Amino acid sequence: MDAVAVVCCVLITGPIMMLVSHQGQADLRLAGAVSAVCSLLVLCAHRWPRATTWATATTSVLLLALVPDAPPPPAPAVAALFLLGARTDRRTAVRTSAAVGVAMTAAAFVVRPELSAVESNLALLAWTQLPTAVGDAVRSRRELLVSYQERAEHAEATREEEARRQVVAERMRLARELHDVVTHHLTLVNAQAGVAHHLVRQDAERAYRALGQIRDTSRAALDELRATVGLLRQADDSDQPLAPAPGLRDLPALLDSFRHAGLCVEARCDGPRATLPSLTDLAAYRVVQEAMTNARKHVVDARVSVVVAVHRTHLEVSVTDDGGTGPGHGSGTGLGLISLTERVRAAGGTLQAGLQVSGGFRVHALLPIGSNGLPSASPQESG
Repeated sequence: MDAVAVVCCVLITGPIMMLVSHQGQADLRLAGAVSAVCSLLVLCAHRWPRATTWATATTSVLLLALVPDAPPPPAPAVAALFLLGARTDRRTAVRTSAAVGVAMTAAAFVVRPELSAVESNLALLAWTQLPTAVGDAVRSRRELLVSYQERAEHAEATREEEARRQVVAERMRLARELHDVVTHHLTLVNAQAGVAHHLVRQDAERAYRALGQIRDTSRAALDELRATVGLLRQADDSDQPLAPAPGLRDLPALLDSFRHAGLCVEARCDGPRATLPSLTDLAAYRVVQEAMTNARKHVVDARVSVVVAVHRTHLEVSVTDDGGTGPGHGSGTGLGLISLTERVRAAGGTLQAGLQVSGGFRVHALLPIGSNGLPSASPQESG
């Protein structure tokens, strides 16, 4: 911008000097030097716009004194005022340009007495305010473009952050599903394999049944893993049928699998059956699954009580073990309960888990039913 201003100054001031030279009315050497200095001063506007404006105004008045026929104001003063508006805030630019305009008009009236008051007032407006206003408009547009660019960059960053957040959330959801499926089934496989190993030489028939249960459990694990992985392909292969998510309708089979693994389980369902929201149904199933898996892993010879109670507005699920005869050989990181808590919260419920004063461990969940909880049948009990 500075270089363009200097070129404009030279192009405008040059013809004026040539016109004066032709009329022989000025000392061209001194006038040319003053004009060159005045033009070069514009180069300082990027660092000192106010000082440059005053300097060019002073040299411009000197040039007017040397070249009486030159039309005011000289181009460098106009360029400096333009850069003043382009490089400073509006308040500073208006104040400085007004002061410079008054000073230049007064000085021009002294060196050019033939100028009338009307001409002086018009000069005050045209020489100072118009170039400054144009410079301010350029600055405002530049700032507007910068703000648009910053908004676009911020919006892009926000979209990327939201995309990353969704990816992380999806990974957590899949990790939760895989944990629930794999941990449960592998715990049962481990227990059944231990039974088979213990009985293989003493009771071949029971060992054979334990191996059959290992086969059935591993097949169920593979089926659930296949259904979970199928969620990843749903967008690209939407025609593929997906297995329904497990729910309380699958609770008897879940309890039987733990009984076959040697766990003593008592179960009770209080209240009418209800058509549950899908998230509530799945969360209730996972609560029972995770709690019983932990009891099988961490407690020896435990007795587990499972209570599912359907109320008017919510579903209550409670799984309690008696502590058994001692701690088991399983180890864990606690991520299962953390994942389970997140799942229950996602369904709008609450989860509490902890040791009991009388011994043992209890997992208790409250899940909302809402308007979808419609009684449809009588209560069911199993033991």
